Amino acid sequence: MLEEYEIKRSHQIDDFIDRISDNIYEEFAEYEDYHPAILGEESGQKLYDLIRHVEPELMVETGVCNGFSSSIILKAMEDADRGHLYSIDLPVNIDEIRDEEKTGAVLPPGKESGWAVPSPLRERWTLKVGNTYNELPRLFETLSENIGIFLHDSGHAYETMMFEFALAWRNLKEDHFLLADNIDFNKAFFHFTEAKKLKRYRLADMGLMIKEISD
Repeated sequence: MLEEYEIKRSHQIDDFIDRISDNIYEEFAEYEDYHPAILGEESGQKLYDLIRHVEPELMVETGVCNGFSSSIILKAMEDADRGHLYSIDLPVNIDEIRDEEKTGAVLPPGKESGWAVPSPLRERWTLKVGNTYNELPRLFETLSENIGIFLHDSGHAYETMMFEFALAWRNLKEDHFLLADNIDFNKAFFHFTEAKKLKRYRLADMGLMIKEISD
């Protein structure tokens, strides 16, 4: 069992979280057999708190889908009046997986990646659409400085997670944070932290590791 990473509560954003999640669930109302894949309320609140604590100039996330976590991140940056979020997503429409009787993080018909992100928050956001294996290396080559936080929430295959962790780690500031959702899908989070001799934490339902100084 992972130790919870303690972070000071900034302020409650329950109303904001409810508004975004309700908007997403409403779009999927006709699909009674589908449950949208979004972070839980506690994870959303603690993600907000971490960003308000760190106030990163740059943050990168992989996996946007409807835009729940992106909305939380961008609200924290807007409230702090600081930061820019770069997101990478390879969208899948719900009709594509329903035809194959599959489940997963998908978009409603006619919607694009991050459609649920409120318009006033989008000035701090750059969205790249494409495969993480192509887009993530390109993105890091263009950034002027290392990032303050990385969040993995794209495809949760072991190879994909290890690829993203390794690349993000090289481009992460010392004493800053790498987060991953769905770490129980495979052993990538545990193998990576073990190889780096890092202490593992959880932040609500997410895994968290810290890049120590001079690591």
